[in-house]
Amino acid sequence: MKISGVPVVMYHAVGPEKPGWMWNHLVMPLQVFEGQMRILKENGWTTITLKVLHDHMSGGGPLPHKPVVLTFDDGYLDNWVFAYPILKKYNHRAAIWMSTDFVDPRAIVRQTLEDSWRGVAREKDLTAAGFLSWNEMKLMVESGLVEIQSHGKTHTWYYENPEIVDFHRPGGSDGYIPPPWLGWNRHSERKYEYMTAKLDSDVPYGTPIYRHGKSLAVRRYFEDESLTERLAKHVSEHGGAPFFERDRWRDELEKIVRAHPPTEDRLETEQEYEARIREELAGSKQIIEKALDTSVDFLCWPGGDYNPAASRVAGEAGYLATTTHFQDRTRRNVYGQNPREINRTGCGSPWPWRNLVIRATDPRFFLAILEEFNGARSALWMMRLYKLKYVLRHYVSGID
Repeated sequence: MKISGVPVVMYHAVGPEKPGWMWNHLVMPLQVFEGQMRILKENGWTTITLKVLHDHMSGGGPLPHKPVVLTFDDGYLDNWVFAYPILKKYNHRAAIWMSTDFVDPRAIVRQTLEDSWRGVAREKDLTAAGFLSWNEMKLMVESGLVEIQSHGKTHTWYYENPEIVDFHRPGGSDGYIPPPWLGWNRHSERKYEYMTAKLDSDVPYGTPIYRHGKSLAVRRYFEDESLTERLAKHVSEHGGAPFFERDRWRDELEKIVRAHPPTEDRLETEQEYEARIREELAGSKQIIEKALDTSVDFLCWPGGDYNPAASRVAGEAGYLATTTHFQDRTRRNVYGQNPREINRTGCGSPWPWRNLVIRATDPRFFLAILEEFNGARSALWMMRLYKLKYVLRHYVSGID
């Protein structure tokens, strides 16, 4: 049987939005997710593992009719609480890409949607903010429906050069949102708490924020800490948080920067960079394999960022393939294409359009995405019609 394409779908979070979370645009409503899982079943799609996909791409291994791979980035708690019960309901497989620094280290198993179905919990009371524990992942792996693969260890941002792009201050009306990775990098052992705890509370106001990039894709820049101390001291001595209510606060801080050329800063060497990413890629693989007694053969690049050196190190660490492409029309994940490179596609909700985030999408819009991935021209026109529908609905009735 000729396979024209194997869609690999990218999800993140499922269920209710998380209060105050800066990435709520990644959350798919529960009813939309269930509609997608139901229509997959009704239309004869078969969810397969990443290994089955790789075997096909590398050696022409057999595939079922209408194969599809479902993947979830980051290992959010709602994958256990809301997504997993729906996967079980429709007997679908999925892969979760887990960043090991974010695993909840407590020996806990939280209540799920199944508990609300049994009447022992209320759906509205289910906890969704947080990350998976090893116990929860183990139960999903043992079911045979979920595989846990690597998303690296840190999934963070590091400074990459001495250009200062901002200064840390209270989040407020000027549009500044404190980047969560300031707290992550200070308290790596508490990353799993960041949705419910303020990990950046001890980051001094005035701390410079340098040009930064994803941790696996950039050589790390180590700032001159004496400059950071001078800036923080100036802010503290001039009122702390109220300092940023001044009209020319930025000019004051930039003047200090100009008068203090960095002398104690440095850039990570190529050798240091490669050693760091090797430890992160091989380390996350080993951590998951040991904790769950499972094989970890695939890697999803956090944020989609990587470079040739990182790609080479991933191969040397033992990964069979990585998520190297996203919505690349030339890549269909079929035999004859590079089996080390996986192309993923979006899940259709949330669907971004200009400054809008459309969440309430139809199951058939999702189906059209999969069919278009397989090259069906009619599906492309169907997608366009649905998109027009969503835009008009937003402007007429305000529904997203």
